Amino acid sequence: MLSQEQNNLLTQCGPQAPMGRFMRSFWIPAMTADQVPAADEPPVRLTLLNERLVVFRDTQGRVGVMEENCPHRGASLFFGRNEEGGLRCVYHGWKFDVDGNCMQMPAEPANSRMCQNVKARAYSARIAGAVLWVYMGEADTVPDLPAFGFMGQPEDHLYASRWQQECNYAQAMEGELDSAHVSFLHRALNTIDPDHQALTGKYFQEDTAPLWKILSNGAGFMACNGRSVDGDKRYWRINQFLLPFFTMIPPRPGDAQLVRMWVPMTDERCWVICVSWRPDGPLNEQELKAWRNGENSHRKVIPGSTLPVERLDNDYLIDRLEQKTVSFTGIKGIRAQDAMVTETAGSIVDRTREHLGASDIAVVAMRRALMEGAALCANSGLPHPVAAQAWLYSARAVQAVLPEDQKLETADDFLSGARAVQPVAP
Repeated sequence: MLSQEQNNLLTQCGPQAPMGRFMRSFWIPAMTADQVPAADEPPVRLTLLNERLVVFRDTQGRVGVMEENCPHRGASLFFGRNEEGGLRCVYHGWKFDVDGNCMQMPAEPANSRMCQNVKARAYSARIAGAVLWVYMGEADTVPDLPAFGFMGQPEDHLYASRWQQECNYAQAMEGELDSAHVSFLHRALNTIDPDHQALTGKYFQEDTAPLWKILSNGAGFMACNGRSVDGDKRYWRINQFLLPFFTMIPPRPGDAQLVRMWVPMTDERCWVICVSWRPDGPLNEQELKAWRNGENSHRKVIPGSTLPVERLDNDYLIDRLEQKTVSFTGIKGIRAQDAMVTETAGSIVDRTREHLGASDIAVVAMRRALMEGAALCANSGLPHPVAAQAWLYSARAVQAVLPEDQKLETADDFLSGARAVQPVAP
C-alpha cells in the first residue's frame, strides 16, 4: 500500500505538482491525427494534465495548441474565429498565431504597443505516427519525438483511436501491467481459443499465478510474466512499461503490434490512445473493421465522440445470463472489462487501504518508477533524462515458450527481440 502523501504524488498531474512537472519532460500524446481540425476550421477543446486547451490548424496548415482562456479577460477561445492565419477571440478581437504571439488588438489605439507585450500560452505540437503530440515543458528543452516502432510508418500501416476513461491515469495503466488478471477477468466460459497464446487460450488457464521478473529497459522496465505450461515449459510474456505512461503487451501471433498511452486529462480522468500497426505491410480490412467496432485492442465509442458505449453509468451493459454461460464478467469487450475494474475503484483509488500480493509486482514497479522520476525532476529542477533518449522507445513486447529450466535472464535471443536498439552514430 501507499501512504496518502505517496498516493497524492502518484496521481496529481497539474502544472505545479511534482508528477505533472515530471510528465512535462516528455512529448504528450493528445489525440489522433484525424481529430485535429482542418485549416481554418473551428478549434476543438482538449484537456491535458489539468490544463484546458484548444487545438486548431491555421490557414497554412500549422497546428496550434494553446490555453483555452484568452489572456485578455479569460473568455474561451473555443468560441473564437479561426481565420487568416490565427485564432481570434470574439470578445474584443484579439488574435493569436499558433505560437501564441498576439497578431492584432483592434480594440486598442492604433499607436498602442501592448500587442507586442502580450502572449497566449501555447505549446509545441507535431503530428507523427497518426497522433498529435504536444510538448508542455520548457520551450528550450524540446526533445526528439519518441522512436516508437509505428513512427514513420506509412499511413495504411497504422490505426489510432482515442477514448476517455473515468479514473486517474495510474490506476487505468495498472490494469495493463497486471497480467495475472487475464486468467479471470477475460476468461471465456463456453470456449477456449485454439491459439494457446491468446488471452482466452489454454496457457492462461493452466497457470493462473505467473512467475514475475522485472528487468530494466532503460526507459522503464519489462514486466516479464511466465506461466508454467505443458508440464516442462514456461510461457513468457514481456510487457513493456515506458515512462511516463506508455505500455505494450505482446500481440497474439500474427496480429498487429500496439502501443497504449494512458494520458492524464485531469487527476480524475484520462485519455487512452492506442496505435496498432504492422511494420511489414498494410493493415487488412478485417482487423480495421474489428477495431472500428471497438474490438480487441480498441474500445467501442459512441460515433463522433470519445465516450465509450459500455461505461460506468450504464453498468457496462453487463448481461448476467452471459456471466453464467459465456464469459467470466458478462461484459463484452476486453477494454470494457478492464475499464470496469479500474473505474469502479473510484476516480482516485485509496491506496492506503489496499492489500498487495505477488501478482502486483509489476504494479509496484510502475508506481516506484513514476514516483522516483517525479522526485528526480523535483530535486534537480531539470527535465527527466530519459526524455532526451528517443531511441529507448523502440522497445517491443514479445512472447515465447521456453524450457522450464531455462533462466529468463539467459534467453538472450528472446530478450534481444524486446530491447530497444540504439542507432549507430554516423
